[in-house]
Amino acid sequence: MDINLDDLSAAQQAALRRLAKQLTTRLPIAFVFCFALQRYEVRYANCFAPDKLNKQWFHAAILLVYNEHEQYPLQDIHHIANSVEMGEHQYVAVAMTYTEAMQQLANGDAFVGTVFQCGALLHSRANTLPQRRMFVCHETLLKQTREGWRRWFNNSCQFMDCACYCLMEDKFSMAVFMLHQTVEQACKAMLKVMLYIRPSTHNLAWMLKLCGTIAPEITSIFPRDTPEDKTLFNLLKSSYMDSRYAAGFEVNENEAWTLYHRTSTLLRIAGELCNKRIAELEVLVGESVN
Repeated sequence: MDINLDDLSAAQQAALRRLAKQLTTRLPIAFVFCFALQRYEVRYANCFAPDKLNKQWFHAAILLVYNEHEQYPLQDIHHIANSVEMGEHQYVAVAMTYTEAMQQLANGDAFVGTVFQCGALLHSRANTLPQRRMFVCHETLLKQTREGWRRWFNNSCQFMDCACYCLMEDKFSMAVFMLHQTVEQACKAMLKVMLYIRPSTHNLAWMLKLCGTIAPEITSIFPRDTPEDKTLFNLLKSSYMDSRYAAGFEVNENEAWTLYHRTSTLLRIAGELCNKRIAELEVLVGESVN
């Protein structure tokens, strides 16, 4: 399905193009595509005033193709690409080098080919796009998707088992570290199956935001709307380092169990969504689905 920016209001379209322009001032960019778009509209009302205020915003996922002479490590590139302030709007950017993107196009990569084919072009250094070739070998795509799914989701489930053991032993800080690993591996499994990508990052907020472009319900699993929820999510994020190296890192029983149940919800969504996608690929190659 093509991404149509006309679905946004004029002000929202302008905000998205301002984002692309700001990114080009931070990095030497060849292309910027929007490949996922979620629109939201909220109407505010109360019993003392007429229902008159509408608020609209969007969440966008973009592919950023930058020139490889940039010396920043990929992790820093991702940070720079995702650090533009957009106010009420939100976005997440996938970044790759120009050489990698062109090679992916030549090889018929499913994700890059689809983005170049169906994404909304926000910026182009040249006047023409390179030749695109869509992924046509469904057997290869199914094989690679299965391998990625089994690897990352199996890892996720094993970390979840470890988290459960730590909870039973009242090792709450280590349990949360295991939950961090569970969420990270589950997100990588989902991105591999659904977008054919594997992000090279440990940034849970970034991966969850990108996964949220696939399954909007994921955004409500780890909310950050209240101080309590922000504290919980920060515990999960910081556990990656602090559970191992910070002597003062502590997690109480209630916090650990709350994060455990939220992580369980993420695993269920990832399992249902990705197994459905793999079943669709099996149909494409004519395999029987058990």
